Amino acid sequence: MRRLVVVVFALATASSAAHASPQPIAQIIEVVRGWVDNLPLPGPDVRALTVSPIHTEESSGYGWRDDPFRHDRRFHAGRDYRADPGTPVLAAGAGVVVFAGRQGGYGNVVYVDHGGGVVTRYAHLRKIETKRDRTIEAGDRIGQVGSTGRATGPHLHFEVRIDGRPVDPELALSVASVERESPAFAHVASLALVAPPPAPVAAGKDRSHGKAAKVSRPERPGRAPRPQVLW
Repeated sequence: MRRLVVVVFALATASSAAHASPQPIAQIIEVVRGWVDNLPLPGPDVRALTVSPIHTEESSGYGWRDDPFRHDRRFHAGRDYRADPGTPVLAAGAGVVVFAGRQGGYGNVVYVDHGGGVVTRYAHLRKIETKRDRTIEAGDRIGQVGSTGRATGPHLHFEVRIDGRPVDPELALSVASVERESPAFAHVASLALVAPPPAPVAAGKDRSHGKAAKVSRPERPGRAPRPQVLW
């Protein structure tokens, strides 16, 4: 809020100066804009995220939804992208691989630290094609789509976490684009990633990809099958 007040005050001062001086108002606005662009972002800096990790259609989104194993409401901390097994998975941005291996319901998963508290996760991989502590660039191939761990079919589970808190990956990529291309608007866009998830994740504990559950029993005769939801 304090930054917003300062910006508004600066714009008002520039407008007053424009009426009292022959200097063109456009030039003053450019000076103020440059000053605003150099202000620290009030929200997280996600400019490192420059690449979509996979080029395919989304199948299941971020937020609260029905768990296909337990058939209850659970928080899904990422987005799932349906793809054929073996489809390349790319790093969303430059960074350092901080984990590459098997982990519970994630199956084969890679964590990439992009700095500033921004970490991306790539889960259910059939094959991991990178190593821990490796420095990578945006778009580097780090694995293949699979269905390892707690999954109902081949897909990529992609997460973006800021200081350990999950945010909507699609929103994060959109905000990253704005932050790179329009620094002035970035001050507003970055605030979108400060808001909490749509509903609280039980005391910070994300169980969306916990221990794999047993396969659910077949549907009873005469009952329509439930639509498949990737997880």
